[in-house]
Amino acid sequence: MAVDRWHFPMLNDKHRNNAFEQAIRKRIHQGYNTVLDVGAGTGLLSLYAKNAGATKIYACECSEAMTRIAKEVFASNNASDIKLIPKLSFDLKVPTDIPERVQLIVTETFDAGLFGELVVPSLINVHMNILDLYGMIIPMGATVYTAAIECEYIRYRSSVIFEKVKDICLLNFDNVSVLPDDDYYEAENLQNVQITYITEPQKLFHVNFNELQELRKFHKDGIKQLLRAKCKCNGIIDGLVTWFKLHLDEEITLDSSDRKSCWDLAVFPTLHTACHEGDVVTIKAEILMSKLKCSCNMSNAELNVTACKSLYHLPKEVIVFLNDLDYVKLLTEIGRSHKNRNIKYILDISPFPIYGLTILKECKDSELLYYKTDNPTLRSLVENVARNNKLQGKVRTISNYDEIPCHLDSIFVHNFDIKGELRDSRHEILRCLLKPESPLLPDKIFLMGQLVYSEDLPNMSYVQDVNLKTSGLFNFYTEMSSNNEDCPHTYNNRGNTSTNYIIAEHINKYKINQIFDLNSNLYSCEILSEPQILAEINETETTETVVNFGKISSAKKETLPNALICWYKIQLGPDHIYDTKKNDSFMNHTAVVFEDDFRDIILGDQEVKIKVHHMKGLVKIAVLHL
Repeated sequence: MAVDRWHFPMLNDKHRNNAFEQAIRKRIHQGYNTVLDVGAGTGLLSLYAKNAGATKIYACECSEAMTRIAKEVFASNNASDIKLIPKLSFDLKVPTDIPERVQLIVTETFDAGLFGELVVPSLINVHMNILDLYGMIIPMGATVYTAAIECEYIRYRSSVIFEKVKDICLLNFDNVSVLPDDDYYEAENLQNVQITYITEPQKLFHVNFNELQELRKFHKDGIKQLLRAKCKCNGIIDGLVTWFKLHLDEEITLDSSDRKSCWDLAVFPTLHTACHEGDVVTIKAEILMSKLKCSCNMSNAELNVTACKSLYHLPKEVIVFLNDLDYVKLLTEIGRSHKNRNIKYILDISPFPIYGLTILKECKDSELLYYKTDNPTLRSLVENVARNNKLQGKVRTISNYDEIPCHLDSIFVHNFDIKGELRDSRHEILRCLLKPESPLLPDKIFLMGQLVYSEDLPNMSYVQDVNLKTSGLFNFYTEMSSNNEDCPHTYNNRGNTSTNYIIAEHINKYKINQIFDLNSNLYSCEILSEPQILAEINETETTETVVNFGKISSAKKETLPNALICWYKIQLGPDHIYDTKKNDSFMNHTAVVFEDDFRDIILGDQEVKIKVHHMKGLVKIAVLHL
């Protein structure tokens, strides 16, 4: 039974937890003492309500795994009197599930775009069916902000930079543009990413969660804001970012743009567009199917040129693959190296067939490239590029390998997942399709590893109870003292004593010590070893090896290694080797979190050794204790 990974960083967000605890305590002390916790998760907010003195508490949660965890959490915290209801809030009925309407509803079901978890329809429903006429909701409301940004990191993940690709690739990509196929937004952690704000932050709108009529009006699909903002500098617009201030009550506000917030920013990419100081950007915010959608445009010549190109909306893995200039360069060089070989039939199963198309263009004997995809838009792009390179009729897209009627002269395998995993490459089937002595690329793949210390990675992997407890002094944004919503003030509460909650032991039963989809922008770390080869990937073999990282200094006991960063080294040929650890790679990397596994070994002045078990592309890593 799986638990969504976002629960772990969310529960480790101490500032968020403290803010909700204080807001709940204040409302209950004001007399709102019957409570429904909507989307209860582990039940933390319900425990805050009980500790604050609520007389009746109900918690609804639709996830079977989280309901089981919440039940254990309530038992461990002497809170079994909280009524746990395994339902969506939409399905709750008074008096069947709850005997009467409640005075206070608490919820924290907000994603990076604020509304992505059906927040507004959920709040409308509880207003109509569960909340007392004079009841309150925590949070009270939210204010959403936006800005146009220049950000190379976003650019490389959201639109193909064909101006750079064509400098290293033989293929013609003229009159082609690419954007992601997601109609809404990407949630991105940008706290360590270089960003230039092209426009000043703009307030998009405010939503009052305690006003039913306002929620009903806001819930209707359509444009919610249309504003114009001036560019404050020359640059490139790569898209919009949005963030929000969550107003828990009249004084306490959480800001999702805070660097240590558990929330990512919502990114709405656009085709990268040059702008100049003083240019005007039109920003549009809409609600479509209960989700936020933002876009921007500029009426200038450069945008009009872009508008004349064919625009393709494609998966992110295709975009980052084409933007990985080092890898594209290697594939082009390998393809060109076959120029004088007798290669007629090729199979390329990479996100975009750079290797195969290069052979078709360079090798005079080449006849046909097979390319595997079920995506009609991607198929259309490949066919368009083939036509632009005078290769029409020489590319055939397939859905299954049994559609290939002949033996192949070369196969390029791409079994890498964008999040850092290896997929089943079906090597045995591919070998059967290949002529004897013909190249199957890559030649070799190595799993690499490096020991690090990181404060951030453990927060993504497991919950620590110290981040959940209440304390006597908190500082929060308050907007009571000013009419300027962007002016933070301080609110202090010294009234309550520290309370510990037992939650970690229950949710950590579902922890996974391997974290996927990482790049160095997402976490900070201190490197504590040299890179080591952990295993050579071979889907036909099972191996078990011991990797020795040597002795590691124990001088700084507070920063002993607690994670192993893992990535791949790809050998395309003797002189063509590629490392996926870099930030603009076509795939992210992974990490294995070890908590305190190395402490006794290092403090005992022993060598740090890791056992790596590899079986058919799957890898299991464990600390070797001698």
